[in-house]
Amino acid sequence: MSNQAQIDALEHLLIAVLNSTPGAPKGYLIKQAQGSLLGSDGPGGPDQKSEAVNHLNYIATRLG
Repeated sequence: MSNQAQIDALEHLLIAVLNSTPGAPKGYLIKQAQGSLLGSDGPGGPDQKSEAVNHLNYIATRLG
């Protein structure tokens, strides 16, 4: 996985957190970030978007 995909995933997660209401469920925030990555504002092409979404899935498993 490229470093850029990891950066993009974290950037979109941060945006989802900042745009959410306080106390939003973690799963909701991950889904919002994934949607943002896959949308028109997402990074690069399909491969980079897929890598970034996969990294968010990895982050989700670490949230517990």
